[in-house]
Amino acid sequence: MLPAMTAAGDAAAAGPLDGVRVIDLADARAQLAGRVLADLGAEVITVEPPGGSPSRRRPPFDDGREDDPDGSLYWASVALGKRSIVLDISDEAGRERLRGLLEGADIFIESADPGVLESLGLGYEALRELNPALIYVSVTPWGQDGPLVGRPVTDLTLEAAGGLLSLQGDGDRPPVPVGYPQASFHAGVQAAADALIALNERQHSGLGQHLDVSMQAAVVWTLMNATGYPPNEHRDPPGRGDDRAGPPVQRIPGVTLRTMIDCADGVTYMNPAGGGALAGVLRWADGEGVLPAALREIDVEGWPLMIQAGALTAEQYNEAFDFAVDFIAGKTKRELQQFAVEHSLLVAPIYTALDIADDHQLAARDYWQTIDGRRHPGRFALMSRTPVELKRGAPALDEGRALLDQPRKRRSLPARGKRPQTFDGLKVADFTWVGVGPLIVKALADHGAEVVHVESSTRLDVLRNAPPFKDGESHIDNAQFMANFNTSKSGLALNLVTEGGHEIARELIEWSDVVAESFTPGTMKKLGLDWETISEGRPELIMLSSCLRGQTGPERSYGGFGTQGAALAGLHQITGWPDRPPAGPWGAYTDFIAPRYGVAALAAALYERERSGLGQYIDLSQVEAAIHFMEPLMLDYAVNGRVAPPAGHDSLTACPHGVYATAGTERYVAIAVESAEQWRALREAVPGLAAFEGAQFDALAARLAERTTIDGAISEWCADREAAAIAEQLCAAGVPASAVLRPSDLYEDAQLTHRGFFVTLDHSVMGPTPYDGPVTHFSETPAKLHRPGPALGEHTQYVLSELLGLSSDAIAAHAAAGALS
Repeated sequence: MLPAMTAAGDAAAAGPLDGVRVIDLADARAQLAGRVLADLGAEVITVEPPGGSPSRRRPPFDDGREDDPDGSLYWASVALGKRSIVLDISDEAGRERLRGLLEGADIFIESADPGVLESLGLGYEALRELNPALIYVSVTPWGQDGPLVGRPVTDLTLEAAGGLLSLQGDGDRPPVPVGYPQASFHAGVQAAADALIALNERQHSGLGQHLDVSMQAAVVWTLMNATGYPPNEHRDPPGRGDDRAGPPVQRIPGVTLRTMIDCADGVTYMNPAGGGALAGVLRWADGEGVLPAALREIDVEGWPLMIQAGALTAEQYNEAFDFAVDFIAGKTKRELQQFAVEHSLLVAPIYTALDIADDHQLAARDYWQTIDGRRHPGRFALMSRTPVELKRGAPALDEGRALLDQPRKRRSLPARGKRPQTFDGLKVADFTWVGVGPLIVKALADHGAEVVHVESSTRLDVLRNAPPFKDGESHIDNAQFMANFNTSKSGLALNLVTEGGHEIARELIEWSDVVAESFTPGTMKKLGLDWETISEGRPELIMLSSCLRGQTGPERSYGGFGTQGAALAGLHQITGWPDRPPAGPWGAYTDFIAPRYGVAALAAALYERERSGLGQYIDLSQVEAAIHFMEPLMLDYAVNGRVAPPAGHDSLTACPHGVYATAGTERYVAIAVESAEQWRALREAVPGLAAFEGAQFDALAARLAERTTIDGAISEWCADREAAAIAEQLCAAGVPASAVLRPSDLYEDAQLTHRGFFVTLDHSVMGPTPYDGPVTHFSETPAKLHRPGPALGEHTQYVLSELLGLSSDAIAAHAAAGALS
């Protein structure tokens, strides 16, 4: 049995941020931050300019309500749960009323260009004098200072500047972004999570601080293992960079791997690595009596090694794969998903909005919630005692004005002292592996927690055998992928299935304040380490479990990675070209959405525990969290019945909005125009656009009608120019543009260098190498990468003797019994 989860809407259960007041002055760059905090129970007051936030006019719309300030489905998503107050902060009277709100606030979120609020007397230094406990969160494209500050941006150009764009799309066409703008959403949830980390620190110091969130850096943290290639294997990831348009990468000569396969009602993804998925499909066909006799005689499981050993030929593998493709063509997505669940195969149908809305796993977990007549994606995580809850719809304009006449007193402050890192003294048992879980716990470790990362050589973390490797030499302690995701942790080698391993695991849990795990649901129960068992007699314990589909429901046992998560969350379907099967986002994409939500949930639980003394259980589903990154499109389906196709370079808010080839091999520039002013500046810069002189082209609809001709003129102008020079010229004129940076370019990027983003750490095996650094700069208690991820079992002696207090004889006995392997 899992812990009883408090139902959404239970009036007796307050969210973990009950009593926290947030003033949200952000625009679309960071409005998701306030939404996350509202879901966690904070009172979030969005301050809108006269006429309302521009996001009220951002598509998609409830059809027929395009001129209605409550008709935007984007606004319905990002403003859910907030209150609205209209203030004109260009006027001193409006600013004074805002100061009145901020004097009693806990968190302030803003996304103005650096210096704008300071010029109005609303900068951090001024507000710190007004309210020393205020956590002031600034979300900007480049951070608060540096050589690129002030350059105009859109989500497209930020995804180019952060390296994500370069990794996506079909090799014979320009790169494509994820099919719905992502940079603002990544930065928004990051901002919410980091604000909650700062809120935890304030519990002890009584003081606020300034958080400087870089949207560009948030995008870099979506690149999975790509940033590790340049410093370790001295190249960009295979099939990217100069060889992006070359033939598909072949692990084995004669075998061309395919992942996207047509099925009866769409497309499915099948991971060919290791052959397990292919072997499973062949067994399925054999069970139906349709597998050719010749294919019954071959074994494709572990096919790369078998081909190298001569036990299987490339021709046999290709014959088996071609048969599987034909077999899958007769199966529906629902049939394929059910078979994958039952047989633990790395197969995932590419779900559309329609499929997600009809997903029986989501229905079984009571995921959807209807608010103001609209069916919204529900809570991003389940919390057993203080629920994540969708309380109310997006606010009508100025509906919360009465709050101006209800002043809130400034927080009383505890005694001030030295401000160590936020989580100094917090003890964490980390049983996670691969991506999401390790990244959630890494945030605690980088902010000072003592984290023990448990591994075993008997079941290696997937990332220890995944490239890039130091100097290209494959070894479990040479994997930068693993080291980058597990900074600041101690490594304990522990075989959990041995008696001694289980005993030590229980001692480690008894030592811990927080336990995190990301195994297949049911695994911890089999080990006797499940929530019900370990929380008995420990009401203060917090435990987080992360998996693809959640801890309950008919598909709880479905395993896989963020690639499958992106397929089931709909993000794969919308990424690619409308006239082709979807290409999907780069890598295990939901592995970089779910951790941000997971950190927010865990930090909120820790904050609430300081007040109540009580812990709780957190159930984080990657898919459920990731659906929020296309929530406006889910509402578009729910309200209007529209199913979003792969977007290519299409945009709901900009034209032109494209990625154009430039001088050099596989070099591109991203250009996006959202306003009339930007369009006029672009028209002046590109001679071929002179034909579009009329004022009617100031309107987006008019430009969209001529998009092909406009794109042609821009393509011709860009073709013999350098991408960086184009971006510099256009940005100087006020047009959002960026060279499409590769991972290797990021190390030379002036803005990332200015922020000190890459941090060199000295690994015990790999030696000094750069690691991805923090997205957010904390003014008082910054995150610190204390050390790289550990070599396997590197700190076993330290953990057992110094943290758990075992004697040298006991440690030797455990080692002799095989527990420390």
